[in-house]
Amino acid sequence: MPTMQSRANVRLAVVGLGSIGTDVVNAVRSGHVTGIDLVAAAEPTTCPTRDELLEADIPVYEHVQDFPWHQLDLVLEATSQSVLREIAPQVVREGVDLVILSAGATLDIEFLPALLELADQTGSKIWFPSGAIGALDVVRAASVGDIESITLTTTKHPSALTNAPHIENSNIDLDSISSRQEVFAGGPAAAVRGFPQNVNVAALLSLAAGNPDQVHVRVIADPNAPVNVHEIVVRGSFGTMAIRLENEPSSTNPKTSALAAQSVVALLRQLGSAQRFG
Repeated sequence: MPTMQSRANVRLAVVGLGSIGTDVVNAVRSGHVTGIDLVAAAEPTTCPTRDELLEADIPVYEHVQDFPWHQLDLVLEATSQSVLREIAPQVVREGVDLVILSAGATLDIEFLPALLELADQTGSKIWFPSGAIGALDVVRAASVGDIESITLTTTKHPSALTNAPHIENSNIDLDSISSRQEVFAGGPAAAVRGFPQNVNVAALLSLAAGNPDQVHVRVIADPNAPVNVHEIVVRGSFGTMAIRLENEPSSTNPKTSALAAQSVVALLRQLGSAQRFG
């Protein structure tokens, strides 16, 4: 009869101590995530969370290359698409699992295939939290059959779209918008380039479907929108799915939804336990 052994806790490092990274750190340290130990973080700038971790004797590094890799099982990326492109190969090369938040980078036709090939060689796993949307399980299941189309309509207050590259490049005056107005329509790659802090969910839908050409994205600026709204319609051989999420914005970053950090916590809870959802 096999000897029974208890599960060892997953040893986690968090890269980026902004809004989402801080929420995740607080959840782990407060005991809301069992089976996960926070052992390190990376943050090059001074911030309250960095100071709190250092006071608790949890090392905070400026660069991931300084991580004690032999002490890590999992790295959470909570930064940006550009930083993800920089750090992901090193994490995977070390044989450490990676949780990706900046999913928009995966629409780079060279980045993700190379990263997955490297992960196959090292045994690393790459995880994608569901972010600010739901029903990715339905999209994955639908992709087993035929998907005809996926439409994502994201509605946010104009202030949440401030400094987005598409807004600036198109000379859109957000202050002049007095009613619901479409400010973007196109494919997911253009969407995440134009709104890197707003529509990473478009990349998640593309990953779940397995074909970004099936995804159409609309971004709506609405000064009367009290919350961030994502509406998803999927049509295929399975039938039709329509889902609407009205997400409260993060209390510290209105460009993202509070649900984004909660989806990471939910994933960590699953990784730290024996229970899995398909």
